[in-house]
Order: sequence, then structure tokens, then C-alpha cells
Amino acid sequence: MKEKHVPMRTCIVTRKKMPKKDLIRIVRMPGSEIRVDYTGKLKGRGANISQDIKAFDDAIARGILARALKLEGSLTLEEINRLREEFKNVIEEKQFRPNNKPVSVKIDKSQLIKLTAKDD
Repeated sequence: MKEKHVPMRTCIVTRKKMPKKDLIRIVRMPGSEIRVDYTGKLKGRGANISQDIKAFDDAIARGILARALKLEGSLTLEEINRLREEFKNVIEEKQFRPNNKPVSVKIDKSQLIKLTAKDD
């Protein structure tokens, strides 16, 4: 059986090559908007960072992110705070749902009846 190809990317901070799914992508979109890419498919110039908030902080402090995204100026404090919050949210979601698998919750029929009875 043939093995599936795993796309590899390099973290801009640690310079380690990792599978694409293990990194978080930050994108400079057309129009100079900068966003954290939850899906990894947004159009624009991207930079991949390890799933570690310390790596994100290093990228900001050392100017690595601005250089990787080829920004003309530096990020404002508001942009940095917004990106940091989005970055933390993506880390939490990727840890909660590894490999983007759906989450299923199993409950007994008796518990379901109790829950629906409380709503009425």
C-alpha cells in the first residue's frame, strides 16, 4: 500500500521542518490585513509558526514575523494582541481536535430525556 504524502513546512522561529498540520499559519492577505489562518488555505503571503505561544512571542519580539510577511512597517500593539489571541485559540482548538477530527459526545437515552425535560 502506498504511503500518503505529508506536506512539510518550516517554522519561521525554530527553523524546524514539520508536517503542515502541526504548524499555525499567519497570512498577510491582499489589502494588508493580517490574520491567523485556521484552515491553512487563505490566499496571501504566509508564515508558519510552531504551536507554541513562546514561538509566536519570539516571532514578534525579534521581528521575524514582519520580515517573513514582508511588512512595510511594524505591527501595532492592537494587531499584535488580536493575533496573539487568535493564535492561542487555534492552539486550543488543534489540541482539542487533533487532526481536525470531529468531536462526538455520547450520552445515555435516560440522560437525554432528563435534559429535554429540563428545557420544557
